[in-house]
Amino acid sequence: MRGVMRTETGIQKTKGGAVYPAIARALVKLGSDISLARRARRISTADFAAQMGVSRATLQRLEAGDAGCSLNTLASALHALGRVDLLRDLLDQAADDVGLMVMRNSIPRRVKGRAQAPSAGGQTDLEEGIGW
Repeated sequence: MRGVMRTETGIQKTKGGAVYPAIARALVKLGSDISLARRARRISTADFAAQMGVSRATLQRLEAGDAGCSLNTLASALHALGRVDLLRDLLDQAADDVGLMVMRNSIPRRVKGRAQAPSAGGQTDLEEGIGW
C-alpha cells in the first residue's frame, strides 16, 4: 500500500498516524465490500472512479483497504453506490446503545424539589401562570 510503512512491531503507520491491526483488517474488509458492491452493480472501475471524482488508482487503493485514503474518498464511494446514509447514520445517537446506556445511568434516582420563597402578595408562581 502506498504511503503505509510497517514498524518493527507490525503496526502500520501512515502520515495520519498508527494503523493498528484490527483497524487494518476492518479497512481491508470495507474496501473489499465496496469492490463487491461496485461489481454487483456491474460498474467498471473507470466509471466508478469518474462518478466518485477520483482516479482509478485512488479507487484501487480504497478497494485494497489503504489506510491512507481520505474520508472524502470513502464518502464519495458510498454516495456513488447510493449508500451515503450509512456514513451519515454511522454513530447516530438513537442507535448508540452504549451512549444511551451511559445517559440512562446518569439520570438521578431522585430529584429534590426546590425551596421557593413566597412571592409578594402571597401568590405562588402557579397562581401567576408561571410554571407547568
